[in-house]
Amino acid sequence: MAQALAGLEMPEDPRLLVGINTADDAGVFLLADGLALVQTVDILTPMVEDPYIFGRIAATNSLSDVYAMGGEPLTVLNVVGFPAPMDKSILREILRGGQDTVREAGAVVVGGHTFNEKEIKYGLAVTGKIDPRRIITNAGARAGDVLILTKPLGIGVYTQAVLTLDEVDQEMEKAAIAAMMRLNRKPAEIMVRCGADAATDITGYGFLGHLQEMAEASQVGVRVFADKVPILPRARELANTLIDPGVMMNESSFGGKVEWKGVVPDELKNLLWESESSGGLLIALNPERVAEFQDLARENGVQSWVVGEVVEGKPGTIEVI
Repeated sequence: MAQALAGLEMPEDPRLLVGINTADDAGVFLLADGLALVQTVDILTPMVEDPYIFGRIAATNSLSDVYAMGGEPLTVLNVVGFPAPMDKSILREILRGGQDTVREAGAVVVGGHTFNEKEIKYGLAVTGKIDPRRIITNAGARAGDVLILTKPLGIGVYTQAVLTLDEVDQEMEKAAIAAMMRLNRKPAEIMVRCGADAATDITGYGFLGHLQEMAEASQVGVRVFADKVPILPRARELANTLIDPGVMMNESSFGGKVEWKGVVPDELKNLLWESESSGGLLIALNPERVAEFQDLARENGVQSWVVGEVVEGKPGTIEVI
């Protein structure tokens, strides 16, 4: 994307509080004192067979970018690519799943757009609100901050298992679907309450790709504790044979600024690089607020893991130990 945007004139408007220059999760536009819009759009192709579950996952994934900024989604537009000859009851189930998730988020479906496509694609264009004094971007991480992740990795491996194996391990499937369908609403509320310095959600660029963008935007280095990163059941043992296509793409794009310290197994490297669908929030938090965050997370049924730290260093560099 950086190559595609190179040479384009960046939008300039004093009301544009967060634009595309730091590769953040959503745009933020000031409406009035104390009120700004936060906007994003995203689509996915199916990674599960059940159209209703796919609809819920795709909607959760789209809403996540608003949560990553600390915002509250208000309205959504469905964005649908669907093969014209296909049974329309499948589309109905996808939309029903999306609508149920939007309702869970406290937002409203106000319309959308469909187009004829060879394969199914579905997602949302989301508009939310945010207090312009409390925007959490990917550019605010500070040396000394602790890195917290709120969902396990391994969705890429799970997706490859669905595509290639006759039968998917039931424990893995249950955990993967539950994670992808779980809104980032609660962890977002907690991180705002705890004064997070920066955040992003883990999706197509993988854990290391999105972390590199945060480190670059924040002008800091980061250190990852590889053995502390949560992984879906069975994903690690399958990660060397069921390799997500995102591994090569993300490593090619971001690998130049990653340094592997000690012995990090290849399967774990693959998991750190793979693309995730509807992943968790990656939050940079003052170490004095970590205990408070974890207590609130437990009280609200939110998973959280300390997976690294922000350090003084060359901007954008990642050390994996």
